[in-house]
Amino acid sequence: MPKSEPRQQRSRINKLAPTRPFPTVPTSVSATGPRSAHREGKNLICITRKTPLNTYIRRCKNAIIDDGYKTLHLSAMGAAIPHLLQLSVALPAVLPFAAGEIHTEITTATVEVKDEVLPEDEDEDITYRTRGKSQLLLVIKIGDGKFEGDTTGPAKRSGARVAPKQKAPNRKAPPPQPQLVKPAASSSRIVVAEPDQDEMEM
Repeated sequence: MPKSEPRQQRSRINKLAPTRPFPTVPTSVSATGPRSAHREGKNLICITRKTPLNTYIRRCKNAIIDDGYKTLHLSAMGAAIPHLLQLSVALPAVLPFAAGEIHTEITTATVEVKDEVLPEDEDEDITYRTRGKSQLLLVIKIGDGKFEGDTTGPAKRSGARVAPKQKAPNRKAPPPQPQLVKPAASSSRIVVAEPDQDEMEM
């Protein structure tokens, strides 16, 4: 009987997250705070398959009507590209603008992403491989695209601390010293009359 050839060990592939075209949260905004408190970066949206289409429609509509953005930057990669195309078709129908005022610019690109190659043998090192992934960038501009929202930025807090006022140490007042009162010198003399000798013998 012919000997069966040993099976080749297959390496496991761990797909790493690709680099986003713009950050999810701007650097000037707290990443732990609620999204409603963000004032910047609401018009920069990365599309994924995990989020429903209605959520993206509501988010884009609020950014245009409530926040005053007239330009939206949308990005999708790989399997999320059809999700972005559906959004670009459904969004103009819910906006209160004429069809001639809404302009769409589409740009396609290929982005290099890296994957980890995990060997079956634990003694071997992890290697990396590079592959290409398709990307779709979509810019929706309304009118001239100028921002019409609140231009006042968040209040900046200075990091300098004001030193508290130091209280003067409580010093006890020394007890009052008794004052020596000198008797006033009298210039008048006291004259005592001596009794007569006859009165003393009686």
